[in-house]
Amino acid sequence: MPDQSDPIKTLLTARERLVDERRALTVAIALGYRRRRTDEHNTNEIRETFIVLQNTIEAIGRAIEDERRLPSRFPLEAQMAVEEQAAAV
Repeated sequence: MPDQSDPIKTLLTARERLVDERRALTVAIALGYRRRRTDEHNTNEIRETFIVLQNTIEAIGRAIEDERRLPSRFPLEAQMAVEEQAAAV
């Protein structure tokens, strides 16, 4: 389970799972072509799902890059925790 406080790790984990799904769909699409069933309803649905997955993977990639450009909140949160502990003493 990814650390929910680190958005980049969470996004990377989500992307990894979607890439696994995309790979499985690629096999299903290839089987449809081998069986010459490219116009079959199921094959068309698989292709549409593949496109949605690919778009999601690309969106997550952009989100990862955006998170990397943003200043990290972790140092601020750590500093606030230190200040809270100092105030409690």
